[in-house]
Amino acid sequence: MYYVEASAHFNKPKQTIEDAIKKPGCLENFHPFCASNKALSWPGNNSIDELVYLNGVRYKRRFFNWSENGYDLEIGGSKRKSIVNWIITGNEINSSLRVRINPDILYRNSFIKWAAWNLYIKFMIQSYINHVIKGFKFYIETGKKVQSNQFGKHRWFS
Repeated sequence: MYYVEASAHFNKPKQTIEDAIKKPGCLENFHPFCASNKALSWPGNNSIDELVYLNGVRYKRRFFNWSENGYDLEIGGSKRKSIVNWIITGNEINSSLRVRINPDILYRNSFIKWAAWNLYIKFMIQSYINHVIKGFKFYIETGKKVQSNQFGKHRWFS
């Protein structure tokens, strides 16, 4: 299975992290490549929001497995979708957030799929999720919204 993930640890209660990722439009607070994030149906399982990236790409996110430990979502265009897991652990003192992206790689030829993943796609998605986690950590620790491209630009989303 192809995936990338990033995580961050906090000296904050688990509930603080849960509240931050479950607020409607939350990506506008911490996602450095987000132009807008509007909730269309909220909260809980079957929630839907729309993420518009800085480059104008627009995706709907469809949520499932919504619980006190995070949620899973599906995001992507008509042909290619990714499953993203937002996983919260912790207690009343410390917590962590782990985000895992499981992309759908469209190549049918297994060698081409492997090469595309290992030589390009994996690094692009890892860079992307690292920026998102940096933004989340910045937001949680300072209470300030991240700026567009605050931690650098991204070829796919800036």
